[in-house]
Amino acid sequence: MINDKKIAVIIPAYNEELLISKTINTMPNEADLLIVVNDASKDSTESIVSDLKKLNKKIILINHEKNLGVGASLKTGYKKSLEMNMDISVVMPGDAQALPEDFYKVVSPVAKNLIDYSKGNRLRHKKVKQIMPRYRFVGNTVLSLFTKFASGYFHIMDPQMGYTAIRNKVLRRIDIDKLINRYGYPGQLLYLLNLEDARVADIDITPHYGEEKSGLRVWNILPKLFFLLIYLFFKRVFKKLIFRDLNPAGISYFLSFIILFIVEPLLGVRLNSLYVQNGSIPELTFLLLLIFFIIFLILFLFGLMFDIQENKEISIKLNRFE
Repeated sequence: MINDKKIAVIIPAYNEELLISKTINTMPNEADLLIVVNDASKDSTESIVSDLKKLNKKIILINHEKNLGVGASLKTGYKKSLEMNMDISVVMPGDAQALPEDFYKVVSPVAKNLIDYSKGNRLRHKKVKQIMPRYRFVGNTVLSLFTKFASGYFHIMDPQMGYTAIRNKVLRRIDIDKLINRYGYPGQLLYLLNLEDARVADIDITPHYGEEKSGLRVWNILPKLFFLLIYLFFKRVFKKLIFRDLNPAGISYFLSFIILFIVEPLLGVRLNSLYVQNGSIPELTFLLLLIFFIIFLILFLFGLMFDIQENKEISIKLNRFE
């Protein structure tokens, strides 16, 4: 417990026979329940956890019959945490990347009700470029930018880091079943939290890479994640900023979308038609195309400015490394 809050730690595991023991055995005493979700591992992960369970009464082992993905493992773990009436659900991957030394930093702001959801951020660490593989750092930075727009939490970075904590009172307001089963779930969860006006903070943690073998192939999943995050951005704009609140951010974005997706294409078609007929591009039509594009940029930037302001109160900034 921290601050009299019962804490469940969800440990998604897939083929983690080398590191699952270390993850469980180094778990801080503040964890009241350890929910290990074995996602149909092909190695001895299940038997190792079963043996540890005999010695540690805090452990609950849940086995998926087939591999469903890390997002599905989280859904299973979250549901179990809610079923057990825990106050806080923490996620610590089974590959020992989440250091137990950072546990209190990640969990205590949630336990003290300063925020509703915390997530680890490795990218502000002064040695991150030396510790984190370069391809991961680049991919993570690009994903962070897209996730800011998709979620509305413009202060967050390192969205794929799976070291998180959430108040179960907030978790109950979210339709957990909507979460994607695989790697798109972090951005989607942030999107769902934004719809609930949940207070979210990045917590600076130490990047750590050791013996783990990541199943994540950054360049294979990036295109899918980009499309998902773009979709979530438009969905958030229409669902929250236009249909629910109709605030200046939504209005500005909406007008910019009309220009980008309707006015500009129509002018482009007209420009192409005139070029085919006359063999030249009329200066006036080209000028209109340029002017409307500039108007689009201005409206979009105004929308972004209002969007950041709209989410300022729920975008919480806490500690930074010295």
